[in-house]
Amino acid sequence: MSGLKAIRRRIGSVKNTKQITRAMKLVSAAKLRRAQDAALGGRSFTDRLLEVLRITQANLADSVENPLFQARPVKKRLVMFVAGERGLCGAYNGNVMKAVQAGEFAQAAAEGVSVICMPIGKQAGSAARRFSWETFGHSEKMGENVDEWPLKDVSAVLTKGFLEGEFDELVVYYTKFISVMTQVVTREVLLPFGVEKVLGGEDAGAPKRNPLLTKFDPDPAIILFELLPMILGSRIRQAGLEARASEHASRMTAMDSATKNADELIVQLRLFYNRARQSSITRELIDIVGGAEAIK
Repeated sequence: MSGLKAIRRRIGSVKNTKQITRAMKLVSAAKLRRAQDAALGGRSFTDRLLEVLRITQANLADSVENPLFQARPVKKRLVMFVAGERGLCGAYNGNVMKAVQAGEFAQAAAEGVSVICMPIGKQAGSAARRFSWETFGHSEKMGENVDEWPLKDVSAVLTKGFLEGEFDELVVYYTKFISVMTQVVTREVLLPFGVEKVLGGEDAGAPKRNPLLTKFDPDPAIILFELLPMILGSRIRQAGLEARASEHASRMTAMDSATKNADELIVQLRLFYNRARQSSITRELIDIVGGAEAIK
């Protein structure tokens, strides 16, 4: 009988777990709708900013230069990577860490490049401490809500660090949201601004110089000075939006699988319980029959 009680307790425990995972799935589904809309809207905004940059760059005089466009030999690379605030989202956090480890730190020695990192998210910060990665700044506690991130301050710090030679290249790792079932870890170079990647070339349909747009007020150098940090902040924000949408999608999928596994386990436990109970009843009947025969 004690075995039957243990099985009943196990069934009750699995039912409670199922309620939790189902609730987490519903919460993630609700958050995913908002995060997905924000990510898609952010893509449009970032694309518009890049279009403004393309037009500005195409109509600037050749003598106008900006140090944020100047590539230099990479001796130190700053790696920003965005992970989740919490766990229970399948392989989401682990995939980001594996990509950073394999794509940057594993190749740093062979390339002769030193790597420092800027973790964003509690899980990213925990990974940086676990692997003893050298960090730049304190950005892991930027919060789950991307709209509350201090993007202006972060952009200013990163721009200053690049211009002062604290690092020669800035890259970001994040999980791009494709669909509820598909999210892809993505690597992008944020600094320096690459003409072939950010501004596009002839193949990308870059706008040609327009004589009517060659006069700027204020000075075009000032326009770039204001525009580039804004674009940097927008791209960091977009990485965060994509990462949050991917996190909610991964958690929803993981909790859905956990709920289905709980259902299957409950069925198996009930079957095992019924078999054990039937065996117990059969043994009791045999004992009763045996006792009756002995009395005869």
